[in-house]
This record gives sequence, C-alpha cells and structure tokens, in this order.
Amino acid sequence: MSDLTTRPFRYAGDGTPDPADVATAVRLVQECDLAVLGEQDSGDADAASLFSLPDMDRAASVLILDGHEVVAVTWIENDVSGRDTFVDVFAPPGPRAREAQDLGLEIGLEAARRHRAAAPAVGEWTARAGAWVADVGYAAALVAHGFEPKRTFFRMRVDSSSPDVPAAVPPLPEGVALVVSDDEETRRRIHAISDDSFAEHYNHTSREYDEWWAHWSAGTTRDPDGWWLLTVDGVDAAVCLLDESRAEIGDGYVALLGVAKEFRGRGLAQLLLRRSFVRYRDMGRAGTQLGVDAENGTGAVRVYESVGMQVTRAVQGYSQPIG
Repeated sequence: MSDLTTRPFRYAGDGTPDPADVATAVRLVQECDLAVLGEQDSGDADAASLFSLPDMDRAASVLILDGHEVVAVTWIENDVSGRDTFVDVFAPPGPRAREAQDLGLEIGLEAARRHRAAAPAVGEWTARAGAWVADVGYAAALVAHGFEPKRTFFRMRVDSSSPDVPAAVPPLPEGVALVVSDDEETRRRIHAISDDSFAEHYNHTSREYDEWWAHWSAGTTRDPDGWWLLTVDGVDAAVCLLDESRAEIGDGYVALLGVAKEFRGRGLAQLLLRRSFVRYRDMGRAGTQLGVDAENGTGAVRVYESVGMQVTRAVQGYSQPIG
C-alpha cells in the first residue's frame, strides 16, 4: 500500500484559494509540460484558472504528498449537465510519479462514482481524461485504470512572421459586419451561435446561457475586445472568441471559433482567423494558437491549414463509462 498522502486545497472564508497552493499547483502543471514537451504550454494565469472553474469538485481535488513534499496535484470536475467527470493528474517525473498518478486516478474514479450516484438517474455517466500523446507514462497509467483512448485533439499554430499572415486587417465583405460589444444581449447572441455551430461535435453538451456564461466568466484570461460576433446581412453567422491564456508565453489564442451551419463554406472562418492573426501580430505576439478535434466532421483542420496553421502537438482523450 502506498504511503503517499493527500490534502485538499486550502481556501479562505470568502472561497478564495490559498495563493501558496495555487503556486504549487501551477508549478506542477508546468513541470509536467516541460518534461513532456520541452517547453511551457501555458502561463501562470491559465493554469491557475482551473481553480475558478464552476464545476471544480473542491472536496475531491487534492495535492498528493510524499512526506511533506507535494509531488502531484489532482483536479476533479463534476459536469452534471454533460454527465461527465473530468480527471486531471499532474505528477512531474520523479521516483514516485507513477505511484502518484495511480493514486490520483483512483481518487478521480471514486469521485466519478459519487458524481454518478448523486446525479439524476437518466443516461450514462463518463469519466474523462487527457494526456499529451508524447506522455507515454501517463497514458500507460490511464489505460491501467480502465481508460480507453477515444479521440485525438490537435494544438495548431501559425507564426506571426508567416507569409500567410496578411499585411493588414482583411476587410469585411459587403453585407458582413463585426459586432464587438461586451453586453449581455451580445453575449446571448454569441452563445446561440456557439451552441448551434458545435451541436454536432464530439461530446458537445448544449447548455443554457447562465451555465455557459458562468464557465466563460470564471477565469481571468477572457479578452472582451476579442469576442467577435460576425453577421451576414444582419443575421448572426459566426463567432470568434479570443483570450489571453497564452499571453505569458508570447502567443495569442483562439479559444472558440464557430460558424452557423447555413453560413459554412463562405470563408467566414478563414476571415476571422486572419483578422485574429493580424491582431496578435500587431500586439507583438509571436504566433496564434488554437485547439481542434482532429476528427472534426466540419473539416476544421483543413480550414486551419488553409490559412497557414500547422499541428504542433496532440492530446489523446480517454474515457470510461461509470456504472
């Protein structure tokens, strides 16, 4: 039996996470990325935003200790609407890394069983996890605990010096307008197009506006000036949501890009992407990134490649049903 121990994250009376615990967790996440990728994947603010997720299971999420040393962190999310439990274990290389991964996954699966038991008894419940494709050690731990690989997701990027990045902001075609307004009415329109454009995507869960907005507004990296709603002849047609999650590593990030079904094939996605590339280049960013389902049925990968983006790394998604 392992002699590793756990303790929950500490919070102040107002619910604010303890800064020291946040710093420790961020360090562990970044050490894992450095060990597998050879570079930092996200900044402090992006990693710390995990504490702000409204679905975070604060009781189940823990730090894992070897004596007094924190050697891993386990984040658990309880997505009741999606009927999913997300399990993330970050254990940097070390003599007890696999042991910590095993313990973290056991904690996550036990939490998933509790979530399933507490949820309305309608439909399946799924435990989900992800690992960099290059992280063969963590992948082996996931498989050993009953997770199966289900879907691959790409991180794609274009360098700001690429000839594919326009010299100036591409003009809007006739009849096309860009709405940039951080008010509730505009956000509700963005929510509607986002929900419609992702309706057929893998593991998409349609959410009411309040739940959707609670997720997007929880973190600290949202960029209101980069929340773009595109209209065609006065009809809402596409959205592009930018955020600052990669600012600390010098890049811009397209957090969401969606085009309503009836407006696909008109080049709207490419238009929004090119405008984001120019915006980030002019801000001094080295490049622009986004994430995409590698098996996306709308041909998104081909669209991104058509504007000069290239796959830089991949994440393998895993899941297992919880009875």
